[in-house]
Amino acid sequence: MTRRDAGFTLLEMLVALVVFGLVMASIAQTFRFGLIAWPAAAREAAGPEDLAALDAALTRMIAQAQPGSMTASRGELAFTTRLPALAAQNTGLFDVDIIATPGGELLLRYGPHPPGAPLAPPLAPSIEPLAQGVTGFSASYFAPQTNGPPAWSDSWSGDGLPLLVRIHLAFANGLF
Repeated sequence: MTRRDAGFTLLEMLVALVVFGLVMASIAQTFRFGLIAWPAAAREAAGPEDLAALDAALTRMIAQAQPGSMTASRGELAFTTRLPALAAQNTGLFDVDIIATPGGELLLRYGPHPPGAPLAPPLAPSIEPLAQGVTGFSASYFAPQTNGPPAWSDSWSGDGLPLLVRIHLAFANGLF
């Protein structure tokens, strides 16, 4: 039996330990990346569904807006409509404001629409958050023009409703 068959040399052991250390470091980095990426991916995956639900709710409320009730200013859209089935008491008409706050929230402020001349002070409106991380909110209105075909405009006030309403949202995470 030769001396070489008795085991490993010190150099072979050091090389094996260095290779093992490199493999373990790469596994640890991969694991760390996975722990960081998992919640971010969950947030990104939830984003489109949340936006689809928001789009459906806003589309339904705007489609049911009462003629002559829509007013718009920069960062705010107000109208009278019926709310989605799960919101509030859902009886009758509500005065609705969609507001983008400087803090990055898109809010739905609503209160019951008085059926006639108000006899008492209005109730305090309810506020529901619609979206977080909103960095921009604007609306455009496609409406007939007095001299020409319908066109898009950045403002609206009138006795009826615009033909189309286009809402632009910009988010801090880049979704639109």
